[in-house]
Amino acid sequence: MNKDLRKIAEIQGIDKSFTFYTARHTSATTLKRSGVSTDVISEALGHSNLNVTQLYLSKFDNEVLDNAMVNL
Repeated sequence: MNKDLRKIAEIQGIDKSFTFYTARHTSATTLKRSGVSTDVISEALGHSNLNVTQLYLSKFDNEVLDNAMVNL
């Protein structure tokens, strides 16, 4: 699967490492930024526990805080 994703990235001119994990994390982050609830994201990702999703999305929360601090 990662090989296929890398090929798609290459075709699209994406010059970054691209894996299933990256695609999954990007999808979850995009949903979160779009205002989708963590419960819905958790279900979409197939997580059995909401805490797993919250941990998964914690990097997103840190990015938002980091960007906010830059703008101070």
